[in-house]
Amino acid sequence: DIAFERTAIHLMNDNTRFQPTASSPFRRGNFDLLYNLCTQAAIHRILRQQRTDGEEMEVSSVFLRNFYVDRAEEYFDGDLPYGRADDFIDELLQTAPAVLRTNDGKTGFIDPLGAAESIIRMRNEVAMEWKETMARVQEDHTGIRQALLTDSMQYWGGEGEEGISSGSGDDDGGAGNLSFQ
Repeated sequence: DIAFERTAIHLMNDNTRFQPTASSPFRRGNFDLLYNLCTQAAIHRILRQQRTDGEEMEVSSVFLRNFYVDRAEEYFDGDLPYGRADDFIDELLQTAPAVLRTNDGKTGFIDPLGAAESIIRMRNEVAMEWKETMARVQEDHTGIRQALLTDSMQYWGGEGEEGISSGSGDDDGGAGNLSFQ
């Protein structure tokens, strides 16, 4: 039984992969790795937020933490088949609601559906943040590119005769005058 639609795995396994313009196995593997990391980052953020809000010992937080810790190796560690993030969500969704008693005596109702919804929402936020971060990479690397260009221009201007040099006279592998902003 499948508890929810696995859109990510369908994107990786669609028939267009046999077309000449289709993605490579490396691209599918990178997508799945990113999807897995995004799911794991979402879980970590939720647990961290619960701790920050003082909800660390609430029944829902204890349930999510225990569920994740008990399954982290199986779903998130090592060389895994495609779709393990969805497998984790699927197992969470198939967990029956129940009453849980924490070590400190609190008793409450666990809501696996609510936990899965929180993870999926947070995963979307994480993915959007990562997308924005990647969009700024070119801007962020401008200082590095400028320093490398300056260094190259010094070399071609006659200061370096034995390869690209920083012009500093130090034997530092050519990184002497590079400044990163």
